[in-house]
Amino acid sequence: MSKEEFLNFKEISSAISFEEMLNWLNIPFTKTEKELKNEDFIVSIEKNLFFYPKNENLKGSVINFLANHNGIGLREAAKLLKAEFLLKDNSHIPKRIIPNLTLEHHQYLIERGIKKEVAEQYEVGYVKQRSIMAGRIAFKIYDTNENNLGYIGYKIEDGTWFFPKGFKRPLYNAHRIKNDEFVIVTIDPFEALRIVSLGINEVVCLLANSMTTEQETELKCFKSILLLHKEPQNIVNRIRTASFVKAPIYSKLLPEITEKELLAMISPEAQI
Repeated sequence: MSKEEFLNFKEISSAISFEEMLNWLNIPFTKTEKELKNEDFIVSIEKNLFFYPKNENLKGSVINFLANHNGIGLREAAKLLKAEFLLKDNSHIPKRIIPNLTLEHHQYLIERGIKKEVAEQYEVGYVKQRSIMAGRIAFKIYDTNENNLGYIGYKIEDGTWFFPKGFKRPLYNAHRIKNDEFVIVTIDPFEALRIVSLGINEVVCLLANSMTTEQETELKCFKSILLLHKEPQNIVNRIRTASFVKAPIYSKLLPEITEKELLAMISPEAQI
């Protein structure tokens, strides 16, 4: 029988702040000098503990909060937090050799509204050759300084994403945006490239529902932002002090938004 992973609950709870966990979960909150709070909970910043005013039995550390939020056990919550926040230092790992993959245009890209010339320019396509990305739609990823970070992959059959070990999400496509006046922000790179295929190049992608601290810093450089996110409040709260942010509340999925509707959102006269 395999030995269970050792988890130091006290160390995990003290090393991870509520603010970084809530940002990871994309849970909106307001912040004062002493507290983080929303309509459900209050967090003491000094003690790094939370409680629910409406339920005195719900209180505790980041582990307790995540267990309650995700409906899981404390041990599973501790493992998730440890993996996300305490195992990210990969400075001791030798630099990976990034392969040069052959990226083929695929019917799925056409279905997602991505033109062939856009797929070629932005280095995305289906991988047939033998590699860890084989059988996936691969996106070649760069950071803001145009350093090649490798590939992330999407499996069409089950809709799962693959990120290389130690991969830290950059602001996808930010290296191509040279003007700080305006940018569209998506959570899905397919949607970012669909927008590019419509002739709108000022678009970046978070590559997830949440926003990292590094992505936040980069987005705050833009004067005006259109955020396409079904739960935008936390992200808006974090960037609106530096940028003018439009975050339309829409009921339909982003793939169903028409070109006309998207252009209307971008219009300076749009009331959102």
